Amino acid sequence: MRLCRDRGAADWVRGERKACIVTHDLWGMSGLRGPITNGMLTSSDTHPVTVEQNHLLASLPRDEYARVLLDLEPVCLRTKHIVAHPDEPIRHVYFLRDAVVSLLVAMEDGSTIEVASVGSEGLIGLGAFLGEGTETGPMVVQIPGRAARMTTTAFHEAVWRSARLQLLLQRYTLAFINQLARTAGCNRVHSVRQRCARLLLMIDDRLGRKTVPLTHESLAILLGVRRASVTEAALAFHRLGLIEYQRGNICIMDRDGLEAVACEDYRLSRQGYDRIYR
Repeated sequence: MRLCRDRGAADWVRGERKACIVTHDLWGMSGLRGPITNGMLTSSDTHPVTVEQNHLLASLPRDEYARVLLDLEPVCLRTKHIVAHPDEPIRHVYFLRDAVVSLLVAMEDGSTIEVASVGSEGLIGLGAFLGEGTETGPMVVQIPGRAARMTTTAFHEAVWRSARLQLLLQRYTLAFINQLARTAGCNRVHSVRQRCARLLLMIDDRLGRKTVPLTHESLAILLGVRRASVTEAALAFHRLGLIEYQRGNICIMDRDGLEAVACEDYRLSRQGYDRIYR
């Protein structure tokens, strides 16, 4: 099976890695020169973005941020690219800028469900900070975008040098654990509509724009439900004037209304991340 086929959850965790070539579109929007492909991702030899979008990096003192930048490689991630595989060594840590990545749990029958997501508030490769050399599950790109990666060796050196980065990562770890717990409870007791609203709001927080490039099929895979259930929820949101959607894109029209539909787990998960940067 190819990774970039759009035919179900199993394709996301069993794919040919060479299918992860990315496009140049997002780099054009950022004003950077076109990226150079290495067959898996793309990277750029240009200077990094002027305004740092990753909150962890942006919270570092100026001198520490400048030092970390020397070890960062800008990359662009494509939808359904598997950034980290379970039980494989973590070779790079990714600081996400405007991409969104999901931690998926795969079942024996081939189905999957999202148990956490990561955006500009965090990083991929938390296991490297916690002393674990592998990830517990596949980390799959849901929303394409930019990131910056560094080798685990450089990451360990950066953490060792910076007390501020250590503190931020400790706080981030607690917020991530909180998200895992809230998502587990949400998946167990809340309706598809509530869970769908929570997921859309969390993606919207990370993107900072109304339009979310996400299909009903992708939503169904993330929520672990039938596509028909997601379509029913989307139709209900549309009738209420909360969203508009075209093929492959969902536009949030009434965020306050969507928050009213979502369960408390959205608010409590967001509060956990907000506390990192106080």
